[in-house]
Order: sequence, then C-alpha cells, then structure tokens
Amino acid sequence: MQQAISSMIGYKVRGTDGDLGKIKEFYFDDATWTIRYMAVETGKWLTGRRTLVSIAALEKMNWASHTFNVSLSREQVRNSPDTDIEEPISRKYELALHNHYSWSAYWGGGFYVIPGYETEMPTDMGESRMDVEEPQSNLLKLDPHLRSMRDVIDNRIHATDGDIGHVEDFIVDEETWCIRYLLVDTRNWLPGRRVLISPKWIKSVSWIEDKVFVDISRDAVRKSPEYDPSKLISLDYERKLLEHLSKPEGAWVTFKIHAPKNAKVYVAGTFNSWDPSSIRLERDSHGTYATTVLIPAGRIEYKFIVNGVWCNAPECKDLVPNGFGTTNSVMTIGQGHAGHMHTFSRFSASQNRPLWSTPMGG
Repeated sequence: MQQAISSMIGYKVRGTDGDLGKIKEFYFDDATWTIRYMAVETGKWLTGRRTLVSIAALEKMNWASHTFNVSLSREQVRNSPDTDIEEPISRKYELALHNHYSWSAYWGGGFYVIPGYETEMPTDMGESRMDVEEPQSNLLKLDPHLRSMRDVIDNRIHATDGDIGHVEDFIVDEETWCIRYLLVDTRNWLPGRRVLISPKWIKSVSWIEDKVFVDISRDAVRKSPEYDPSKLISLDYERKLLEHLSKPEGAWVTFKIHAPKNAKVYVAGTFNSWDPSSIRLERDSHGTYATTVLIPAGRIEYKFIVNGVWCNAPECKDLVPNGFGTTNSVMTIGQGHAGHMHTFSRFSASQNRPLWSTPMGG
C-alpha cells in the first residue's frame, strides 16, 4: 500500500519496553529517493531529545492505532549519540548511530533490507556492515545525501517549459519505504488540481533555489490523470499515469500472479540485477498480485518469488537454462510497447527452490 508521508507525522513510536515518542519528521536519501530515518521527539520520559530511528528498526506498523513498533529499548535510546538534527545530518553521526544500534549500513554498495525479511535474503551477497565495506576514513568523506522532508515541501516544480506548481507531499511505498511520487499542487497554474510526479522523471534538483526540474512539459501535466487524495492509488490509475507522462526507453510491463492470501510476492530478473526484494506485487480483491515496471527494450530473463520460493510461469514457454539446474522465463520488450503482461495461476513443482538456498536467478 502507498501512504502520504504527512499522514504519519504525529504517529506514536513504541519500543520494546514502552513508548519512545512521536514522529516529527522523516529523512530521505536524495540519491535513491528512499526514506532512511524517522525523527522522534521523545517527550516527557526523556525531555528535550529528538533522535533518529532507522526505518530498518521497524517491526510492525499499526495503521489503525497510528503506532509504529520498533526493536529499540528506552535504555538504548537514552544512551544513543546525540546531535542537533535541525542541522544537516553528517556521515560521522550516522556512523556513530549505526554502530550504537548495530544497524547495517545502506551506503557504500550495501543493499537495503526490508524489516522482517532478513532471513530470506541471499547469503552470497557479501557483508553489508560498514566496517567491512570501506575504511572508516573514506566513509566519513561521503555525502550522506540526507534531506528533511520538511525542507523539500513547498519546493517549486519546473517542467521543460515553465513552473507547474510546488511539492505538497510525498507518497511512499510502506513496504520498501521508497518515495513513489511527489504530490504536486498546481493551484497557482491549474486551480484545484493535484498531480503525481515520479522521481524517475526528475532531471535535477537545485537545493539552493528550492527547485525540482522534471523532464515533462506543462501540457503533459495538464492532461495527466488527476490525483484524488481521498482514494487509494489503484494499479489502473498508475498505469494511466505512467503511460501518459513517461517517455519509456522500453515498455511498462504489468506482471500478474495468482497466489494465496497474505503471500509475499516479488518479481526479479536481469532488469533489476535479480534483486529479490525491490519489486513487490500488491494483491487486489480477486486474489491477483500485480505490479507495473518500466523494462528496458530488449530481451530479459525473470522469475517470480512467492513466499521465498523462485518460480517460473507455467504458461510461459520461452525458457532458458540459468546455470543453476533450472530455467528462467524470457521476454522480449519492444520499444514503447506498453501494457505487456505475464500471468500464472499455479506453481510448477520442478521449479520451486527455497530463496535462501538458491543463487539469484536460480
């Protein structure tokens, strides 16, 4: 599901031994447009403190009670490194914070682990702890690329031929914590209209001018599907939006699969370096899981991952050996040929392999 980031401000953060405070802010990585931290105001039990809590510490999100449960104790938070988070977050502070909580690093080539999925990740990806990736002296020189959400709200959005509005909010994927869209208010140009802009369409950002430059025209924005904040973002709406605004170097492909309720379903392939956790499929009321992905033109290999099991689509007859004793599905993407679909409704027993004992693409 996708959520507006502003709706989470004020949510309670509950640790292993009691409430830790309330969310006051979020910080994202402007290189990957991924949420990295929550800024938590601790309240009366630890007066005067605001501390950063990594998204990796999240254990459970209770949307009904507006509460996020994290794997931290009050004592850990009390003894955590302190800093003025009203100032830019330094890599030095991040290192101290990650070492204190034993959090894995997200920088320096490591991958981001979705909370609760650590045991399902491949074991041959290499260590991701900061102390084995790079010398600490080199890490301290890295730009953390962290931006406060509040600092970006109200930034102007500039199309190829002029301003179109300003950033009102961010829409995030609650599973991966990636920023899926910027919510743009066009009231100074198109009164009463809101549109969604994907980070993929951003050419550059001027943090000094508070301006975001996108590679789409004003006319394209004017004719794009209007966003209604009172409704959930449906797959049909996303498909229309992507087909209208994008200039795809390839095609938007919709992957579909029938799977049990509450299944964890992903798709991976040569188009995303066989990352088994970056592209998750969402379930509709009919039990079909689906997602739409921009795939480069040309030939790709892919597989689905259902509850930790790599699967091919039985209906797909184009298969190639993958070097691990099984096969991968193959698809050829034509330039600009949007709307291609691959579906399956059952699993082939010969293709089922546990994710944690199978190499990527196996």
